[in-house]
Amino acid sequence: MERESTGEIVGLDMGVTHTVATSKGKFLDMPKLLTKGERQPKRRLQRKLARQTKGSNRRNATKLAIAKLSAKGTDRRKDWIEWTTT
Repeated sequence: MERESTGEIVGLDMGVTHTVATSKGKFLDMPKLLTKGERQPKRRLQRKLARQTKGSNRRNATKLAIAKLSAKGTDRRKDWIEWTTT
């Protein structure tokens, strides 16, 4: 979908309560990076990682699983920023 420029100027305020507030009174909130169904497995994996022997192959596999879950949140944040700023 192509967007057409209207020539309007809009002020943006980056905040704590709302991620972005526009000068027209519109509030944009970034979605949570991890859903409830993703937060619990990540916490479980982090506890598992803490108990594993450093340098082991199983520890490396657990670190990779945590990194994959974190990457989902990062991708979600980048996608939200892209959609709201263009």
